Amino acid sequence: MKIITLHCDYIKFKPLKKAITKAEELKNKEEQHIKEALVVLTAVEKGDNDQSVKEMLEAVKKTASDVKTKNLVLYPYAHLSSNLSDPQTALEYMVEAEHTLRKEGYNVIRAPFGYYKEFELKVKGHPLSELAKEFGKRTERTVDAKSEAKSKAVKEEKEENPSQLLREISRSKLDTSKLKENDHRILGQKLDLFSFNEAAPGQPFWHNNGLVIFNELVKFWREVHSEAEYQEISTPQILDNKVWKVSGHWKLYQENLFLTDYEDRNFAFKPMNCPGAMLVYRTKTRSYKDLPLRFGEVGVVHRKELSGVLSGLFRVIRITQDDAHIFCVEEQLEDEITNVINLFKKMLDQFGFKYTFTLSVRSEDKKEKYLGDDKLWISAEDALANALKKLKIKFQTMQGEAKFYGPSLDVQIRDSLNREWQCSTLQLDFNTPKRFELEYTGKDNKQYTPIVLHRTVYGSMERFIGVLLEHLNGALPLWLSPVQVRVINFTDRNTKAAEKILKQIKENIPNIRVETDFESTTVSDKVRNAELMKIPYIIVIGDKEEANNTLAVRERGKKPVFSVKIADFIKEVTDKIEKRI
Repeated sequence: MKIITLHCDYIKFKPLKKAITKAEELKNKEEQHIKEALVVLTAVEKGDNDQSVKEMLEAVKKTASDVKTKNLVLYPYAHLSSNLSDPQTALEYMVEAEHTLRKEGYNVIRAPFGYYKEFELKVKGHPLSELAKEFGKRTERTVDAKSEAKSKAVKEEKEENPSQLLREISRSKLDTSKLKENDHRILGQKLDLFSFNEAAPGQPFWHNNGLVIFNELVKFWREVHSEAEYQEISTPQILDNKVWKVSGHWKLYQENLFLTDYEDRNFAFKPMNCPGAMLVYRTKTRSYKDLPLRFGEVGVVHRKELSGVLSGLFRVIRITQDDAHIFCVEEQLEDEITNVINLFKKMLDQFGFKYTFTLSVRSEDKKEKYLGDDKLWISAEDALANALKKLKIKFQTMQGEAKFYGPSLDVQIRDSLNREWQCSTLQLDFNTPKRFELEYTGKDNKQYTPIVLHRTVYGSMERFIGVLLEHLNGALPLWLSPVQVRVINFTDRNTKAAEKILKQIKENIPNIRVETDFESTTVSDKVRNAELMKIPYIIVIGDKEEANNTLAVRERGKKPVFSVKIADFIKEVTDKIEKRI
């Protein structure tokens, strides 16, 4: 049995038509709208039994307690598994779960079983808002000794047969039948950017072209953060479970941790970069003179996800986050927030995104839910609002949407398909620095706890690249393009002249990504191939260009320009790369 629990502001759903012949009969087919609920997306699998249901119910009750809700929505969601039980068994277990939870005092709504449904939901933003879990062991049929021995022999043969093993972890096949042409997964294949493999579910294999994009984004990030006086750090991916107990992840997030052990000690792959930054801060005595202290990290984290929710680069298990943690005192808050907002704008404007800001604050009538004293909360919320107002930025205030450990500022970017994505976020944290016993010496020589600002611009590097690819339909700007220039010979007799041009370009434009196509085929075929690869500049060298020492240049999306001087082309490309146009 597999579930995803989503702590939602609301969920709306409405049955449309039967998806299976044995769908349950419905008395009410109207849309239902449930507020403040824990939604449990559920897939019942072959081999599930009463113990599986029991384990699932215990997990649901624990999560409901952690997020402080009695409202539950049980939602059949077959997409989580490719090993589903028969419909009758699944329905019986869903009904059993509903009745059990009702008896224990929960307000339970069960979405109709066996129907196509339209649904809409809004998930909250705290650490427990999305959790994926799996329960129960698959029942195994009894076999006699002879069959068991044969099975064992087959298994051992498979283990020793590389060809069989390779077939089992073969490259994942992408079903493109339901995808749009600009889907980043299709673009990833066409442009040779990345691939996925069952050997590492939810973890992209970056090909050279894709890694160029990734590295250029990181290079841009580093330049901006260096100018803003961030110190770049790198922290380990595997940390002792004591760290995760201090941070709270061991108790609240363990189901989503990848665990391992070493010399009788329990370790976990980090799901977030924050604890590492806290430990770096603790390496020396800090004074108020050292603050603000800004640590930036492009760090890799891992989070367990059910295979059914993995989606290209949009939802992965291995995530690269461009985190930063700013340690400051209360009086520095507004200036630091202003600096972060300006950094957000500088980086997002580079990609042509439109974006809006939302400010998440406490619920006025439930202040007891939040950590930190009242005065500090008011000061922090005011600092966020004042920074936005001084920068003349319009924003929407979201009452009750703050995390329990501090208010936050989120940026919603809108792409060319009019979809919204939350990538950049700024989160004030009064809780984590206390849990890690972080201190600085104040002017009065007393010890105080700094405020921590968590923030990220790209968010998940993988998802940002996916969004950017679809936003631009793969036509990346010159500075980001894996191949920036392709040189083509008109005929074989022009090859030497084309090679000479290639050498001049490489000598005059440092680190230019340029390649050639000297295949024995037509120029139109070569140009078409370059255009399919979304290459920004195509240079064709024919007899006329060779005689006049000029270029025929086709810029992506434009008509070809002839008799271009080599020096002019080099200057144009150099300027565009330097200015990241």
